[in-house]
This record gives sequence, C-alpha cells and structure tokens, in this order.
Amino acid sequence: MTGKNFFYKFCLSFLLFTVILFQTCTPVASYSETAYTQAIRLKLESLELMSKATEGYSNHSGKADTLKRELRFAYEYAKGKPNNELTAKQWEIMINPDRNLIGGFLRIWKEDLTLTPVFVSEAQGVIGDAFDTIIGLESGKIKPSQLEEQ
Repeated sequence: MTGKNFFYKFCLSFLLFTVILFQTCTPVASYSETAYTQAIRLKLESLELMSKATEGYSNHSGKADTLKRELRFAYEYAKGKPNNELTAKQWEIMINPDRNLIGGFLRIWKEDLTLTPVFVSEAQGVIGDAFDTIIGLESGKIKPSQLEEQ
C-alpha cells in the first residue's frame, strides 16, 4: 500500500468517524430507499466506467457525461432533503472536479486521455470507499418503520 493510498483511506475513515459523531448530535434526515439505491447504482456505474480509463476518453465521453449528470442529480436530491447536510456535503466532495474523487478522476482522464492501470486501480479503491461512506450514511438513517415503533 502506498503512502498516498494509506493517507486517503485514513482520511476517509476519519471522515466517516466524524460524520457518525456529528449524526448523534444533530437532526438527521429520514432514510430514503431511493437515495440508498441510487448511491449503490452510481458506485457500480462509476467503478465500471473507471475501468475503461486505460482506453481513450473520447471513446467513453458520452458515458462520462451521463454519469456526471446522474451524480449531480444525486447531489441535488441529497441537498434538497431537510437535515441532510452531511450526505449532501459528501456528494459535493464526490463530484467536485478539483477534488480527488470521481469528479477529479473524470477531469484527469479527460485531460490525460488515458490513465495507467495502477492509477485506475488505486483510484477505484479510494472512490469505492467514498461511495461506501455515502451508502453508510444513508443506511444508518432512521427508517420510517422505526419511527412508527417509537
């Protein structure tokens, strides 16, 4: 494991810990099956498209544009839910082209045209973990059936 990879995994772990800590202190949005399913689907689509990054970007620009649009939709959906600031912030970081997650990966791929298999593999690990953080945030929310039991 490279130092850079360890640093990213450490940061993601710390971020998840921080998010869980703050969730216990602040109101949290209710669980959304739509948001949960959407996050899983976008994770799989992102990782699949990333595996093509050893090929020319122009061969996959249509899929990349579609993925970016769907990621922005997920961000806007999360941002529009009340008490959902933490999840919305995670989506914002995920799609930002100036950061080191899927938004930045797609930007780098477009600029460099092709990426090395090692870079793609390392990035898939980091980005997969970031998606898992978002998925975990959603799955940890109070489900409507739990509210009825109280």
